Amino acid sequence: MRAALLAAALAACAASGVADDTDPIPAGRPPEWSLAAGYGFSFKVNGGRADEHLVLFEPGVSFRLGRRLEYVVEGHFAGYFSPSGYMLGVVPIGLRYSIGNGRLLPYVMLGAGAGWTDLTALDEISRRFNFLLQGAVGVRGALPNGQAWTLEWRWDHISNAGTVDPNLGLNASVFLLGWRF
Repeated sequence: MRAALLAAALAACAASGVADDTDPIPAGRPPEWSLAAGYGFSFKVNGGRADEHLVLFEPGVSFRLGRRLEYVVEGHFAGYFSPSGYMLGVVPIGLRYSIGNGRLLPYVMLGAGAGWTDLTALDEISRRFNFLLQGAVGVRGALPNGQAWTLEWRWDHISNAGTVDPNLGLNASVFLLGWRF
């Protein structure tokens, strides 16, 4: 699975027209709003027994910091299936770096924030208030009207940052489809 994602990212990078001299993020671009939604599943890093599946909804806004770098703020709305539960939060510290140029624009993203959950029955979650860490790789496809679609793989980590023991954390692999406008 990881090899397929890496191959897709490399192919998108090769197809993105690296020889193009235009800025990947045009100067003077207004804030770009986004909506992304997807499906994911938990995976074990530090033990625990969770086998969660989730739906993730991430509204956001990004601001140009440079020709390749954006500051990103996102909401975080996740619904879990068994046991049923939620994680609501905000990710106010985010950076997205675009690679290459052209209509297909690969990117990497990192984000940090906090939120509230009712998943305390899981071994991995030991309190209601938790922190969020996210890392992502994706591709942005430009549309003729200045909008864009996105396809992204995201690692989503929820934990209490060691404020209460145990602190195993809940990790999820999420595939998101998005629209930027």
